Amino acid sequence: MKFNRNVKGNQIVKIDGKYQSRYFHDAKYVHNRLNEVSPSFCLAKWFNVSIHIPTGNTHSCYHPRSHHIPLEEIKIDVSALHNTRYKKEQRELMLTGKRPSECNFCWQIEDSGTELSDRAYRSKDVYEEGLIQEALDIGSAGNAKPRYVEVNFNQACNFKCTYCSPHLSTAWEQDIERNGPYQLSDRVHNDIRWIKQTTTINNSLDNPYLLAFWKWLPNIYPTLHTFRMTGGEPLMDKNTFRMFDYIKENPKEDLHLSITSNCCPPGEQWNKFMIGLKSITDIDAVDHFMLYCSLDSWGEQAEYIRDGLVFDTLHKNIIDFISNSKKHSLTFIVTFNALSYSGFNTLIEQVLKLRQQYSNDRQLIWFDVPQLMDPDYLNPKVIPEMATEVLKTLEFMKANKETAYTQFKGFSDFEISKVQRLYDWIVSDTNFDIVKAKKNFYLFFSEYDRRTGKDFLIVFPQYQKFWKQCKDLNE
Repeated sequence: MKFNRNVKGNQIVKIDGKYQSRYFHDAKYVHNRLNEVSPSFCLAKWFNVSIHIPTGNTHSCYHPRSHHIPLEEIKIDVSALHNTRYKKEQRELMLTGKRPSECNFCWQIEDSGTELSDRAYRSKDVYEEGLIQEALDIGSAGNAKPRYVEVNFNQACNFKCTYCSPHLSTAWEQDIERNGPYQLSDRVHNDIRWIKQTTTINNSLDNPYLLAFWKWLPNIYPTLHTFRMTGGEPLMDKNTFRMFDYIKENPKEDLHLSITSNCCPPGEQWNKFMIGLKSITDIDAVDHFMLYCSLDSWGEQAEYIRDGLVFDTLHKNIIDFISNSKKHSLTFIVTFNALSYSGFNTLIEQVLKLRQQYSNDRQLIWFDVPQLMDPDYLNPKVIPEMATEVLKTLEFMKANKETAYTQFKGFSDFEISKVQRLYDWIVSDTNFDIVKAKKNFYLFFSEYDRRTGKDFLIVFPQYQKFWKQCKDLNE
């Protein structure tokens, strides 16, 4: 069976006498093709890019930390928004079979020998016949045109998520300016003074990285497959709607457009978004639109993790979105952290409920579970005893596995594989400093409760024993 990058939804096919998802089959196919080049080769380094405009940072997937784009490089060539000298050095390592240390999450997964790493999945998402040869022709010194582009235009955000910071949220910036940084056991956390010493935050319209992006866009647009806007909260930024206008003026029938949103923007921004989206899909200016909804638990616990969230408003908005779907789909981005355990199963149950209600001739409701590694106090490894909650969710998913007879109404093998991979990583030995992380957990959330008027133990009664352990370590 040949690779088909245009397969929509979660197609179930029969391979070697077994029904499985086409997505998983194709990821394995791409993985084998990558290894023909080298055991560390990854197409994401060439054809995926995330650009943080306010800080001038970039990376090619969310596992490695972002690195700074030197202004002198984009003055020479605006494609340095992606093709930095640093990234070219990482490409050279991959071409010669060496492992970039920044990609350690994938190496840990691959060394376990149990699951595909994101090297396969991220490469699969951009793969097309001839792309590997294109990467080899570009080599480590040339400039690649990305197929997947993710841009954070602005740090404006009305939320203070517990794992976020001032350089990605104006709400956090205002809180720190008013109340000062958080004092943890080993560091001062979210200190604006330190951030401003190490990072320049520029939200102006004359930001050189923003100007470089709009200059670069016409050059990469013809071969672009996916364009994703993140934040901050992208529905609060005028560049998001400028991009909508650009697409209306330059329809691209193979473009996958997407936005990562908290789905609770202030004022009339949600209505403005829905009107703008309709103006694009009504004229078939794109192939597909994906709304990525950031949600790490369910109900009151989700509101605690993401300060500013009104869960009923979020729920109303996502139902509004999927009920008016033409070329739309919804993905819940579950940034799995230490507070996700107790609500994870409820969230996955709700995914199934929404699928059974709305997904008929294609999959409308998706989810992904990137694991949170930093800050340490929210790393899931801080409370490994609760990893059994992930096992319970795995059993629920397996009991509701998608088949040829329940297509789009259950869970696919690659989704089960991703959750299994999450569990395997949580319980693996990666030299995580759990004592320091527990100290910081208590210090952060006791101060967080004081500032927000919340009460951790009322919202998370399942964590009482753990809370006491963290408190005792500090005393």
